[in-house]
Amino acid sequence: MTSIGSSNKAVIPPTVLAAVLEIGRREGLPVTSWLSGTGLDPALLYAPGARVSLQQARTVLRRALAALPGRALGVEVGERDALLSFGLLGVAMRASETLGEGLTLAQELHQASGSLLDVEREDLGSRIGVRFWERWPDPGLAAFLCEEALVSTVIVVRSMLADPTWAPLQVDLAYPRPAHAARYHQVLRCPITFDAGANRMVIPAALMERPLPTRHEPTRRAAIEASRSMLAPGEPPSDLVASLETLLAGHLRRPLSMRDVAERLHVTERTLHRRLAEAGVRFRDVANRVRERRATSLLRHSSVPVSEVATEVGFGDSREFRRAYARWTGRTPSQARGGRSPD
Repeated sequence: MTSIGSSNKAVIPPTVLAAVLEIGRREGLPVTSWLSGTGLDPALLYAPGARVSLQQARTVLRRALAALPGRALGVEVGERDALLSFGLLGVAMRASETLGEGLTLAQELHQASGSLLDVEREDLGSRIGVRFWERWPDPGLAAFLCEEALVSTVIVVRSMLADPTWAPLQVDLAYPRPAHAARYHQVLRCPITFDAGANRMVIPAALMERPLPTRHEPTRRAAIEASRSMLAPGEPPSDLVASLETLLAGHLRRPLSMRDVAERLHVTERTLHRRLAEAGVRFRDVANRVRERRATSLLRHSSVPVSEVATEVGFGDSREFRRAYARWTGRTPSQARGGRSPD
């Protein structure tokens, strides 16, 4: 995941928006009106290196959902070919040695595909949970975003396994059963629970060791490099910092140690420390910056209680979070929120 930044920072590849506009065009709708006032042009969504902000994405998606009521729009977008949904990241995933290796890449680099949700793997004993988190809570878009992320993930796993009949063990969704829930069952082919405590797909843990028929290390490495460059365009000198932020931001609820990050970057802890020093940054400062950005975004753009914001950025105690936030920003969480809601 890239560094979080503000909702007006153009950091998201417009993959999902382009797909939604294409569906609107096929229905003969005036899709250019969905972009009105956003500063976006349809042609720009297909330009190499194009990026949109979270606020732009929200605006376009809300208008699309209003123009296509009753449609399982997220399912339609997610059902596309795996390479259309995941792009170069999909190539890297398919070229991985095992399914587990490919899903680890998806967790660490999913924003390179234009994903609008964050992904986390959960150890459930003999099962693995692939959990989807809303980057910025938005009830009006929750179902669409979960549909797109969940269905596209199922499609890419089927592609990786070369098994179009594969299905998860179960799916849990945190929102009420929608009117088009039958489409979920048609595509996912597994038990689905609505109004659950989380948005997750559950698969057998043993499946993570399954070798992939399309594994090819040179292709995997090249696709990973290209995906990472998409997360930090024009910033090659800070590639290590960008990778560090990507990893830290993807594990905010359970913060990674320096040793954890070194293992994931395939370097020693000593080498990581040296390279960060050469870049003029400290691990702790980068970690705090990532946590502060996420916390500030939630405080400004949602009504999530401070106790939940604390949990989102890895604090078990909201008092500890308040003290840390004041150190980082010189303000209390209540001040950052502008008094819109109580702590």
